[in-house]
Amino acid sequence: MRRRQRVLVVFAILAGAIAGIAALTATSMESRGPLSSLLERSASAIGAIEHAARRKIMGSERADALAWLEPNRTRIEYLKNPDRILFGAYDGGIPQTLDGVVDLERDLNTVFPLIHFYAAWGDKPDQQFPLQLVTAIWDLGSVPVITWEPWLDDFENTIHPAIPLRGKRDLHGLAEIARGTYDFYIDEWAKSAARFKRPLYLRFAHEMNDPYRYSWGPQNNSKEEYIAAWRHVVDRFRSAGAGNVIWVWAPHVAYEYWDLYYPGDQYTDWIATGALNYGPIAYWSKWWGFDEIFGQKYPRMAEFGKPIMIAELGSLAVGGDREAWYAAALDEIAKEPAVKAVLLFNKRDDQTVTSQRIDWTFAGDSAVSKVVAAKIRELTIPGPKTPRE
Repeated sequence: MRRRQRVLVVFAILAGAIAGIAALTATSMESRGPLSSLLERSASAIGAIEHAARRKIMGSERADALAWLEPNRTRIEYLKNPDRILFGAYDGGIPQTLDGVVDLERDLNTVFPLIHFYAAWGDKPDQQFPLQLVTAIWDLGSVPVITWEPWLDDFENTIHPAIPLRGKRDLHGLAEIARGTYDFYIDEWAKSAARFKRPLYLRFAHEMNDPYRYSWGPQNNSKEEYIAAWRHVVDRFRSAGAGNVIWVWAPHVAYEYWDLYYPGDQYTDWIATGALNYGPIAYWSKWWGFDEIFGQKYPRMAEFGKPIMIAELGSLAVGGDREAWYAAALDEIAKEPAVKAVLLFNKRDDQTVTSQRIDWTFAGDSAVSKVVAAKIRELTIPGPKTPRE
């Protein structure tokens, strides 16, 4: 019987893929409208059927493990300030599959309330609002966290003649966003998010103060342009009725003056930062302890009075004791009352900042898995934290 169920799920997935391909073939980005919205919702419905079948195979363990979250999962106010740390993860297999997240959960003997992924701006089908993916995450019992990256060069002038020519878009690109030049795209995301109805976290234009990594950084934009763009995007979502979106502001706290980019209390629900230890893999890096990456920045972050999210937590294995690094990191987090979410960074072939492929996963390292699993159990028990000294 179990094998038969697996076969049925395979057929359901194939049917969904075929339907999705047919829909995308029939509807180009030049004809976004009622038909493409209908196809988007149909794809989401197909995805929900697939994941319902998969949940049946998995049994009720995942839903049972998240039973404590269910009464609060649709309560925006709770998700803006939960009474315990919400753990989650990003896995490199997303958006193609959520299997990596489920496998990591099994390795750690836990279930993640949050599932994180990245989405880029642009005209391609996979750069539109990921309704099928957020629905799949919701159907698994978790809340989606989206890092939304405003890469402006992925829009076509033939489709949008009013936008600047490619190659000229990045310079003061955030000012163009604030001016409304990209409202055709922002509004589609906002309307789709509103139709989704359930809560989701949106981490827009992260690490905006990093002058090297992203085109929306200070090499192309002023802090005033960034703040204006952030507020404009939030206002467009609110005007579209997307009050289910929780806004996560995420500077790179390793750079000075990151706090000058703050969009304001009325436009910010959470403050986030990454905590990735690259070790000695490049001339600009060394083995950094978690306290050096995050702990020393915590007091200033906490002054804003918002819950704090560690949006990317991870350490490479080269250059030090990774087991001790994770143990110290999670012990430090236990002392920080404002930290309310921790997202593990579980990517095997990462080339974001290096030409070489680097591996953040630790599922094959039983010592690290054991210590992380134990610390997660400690930190997910509700109750007051011991404040840092």
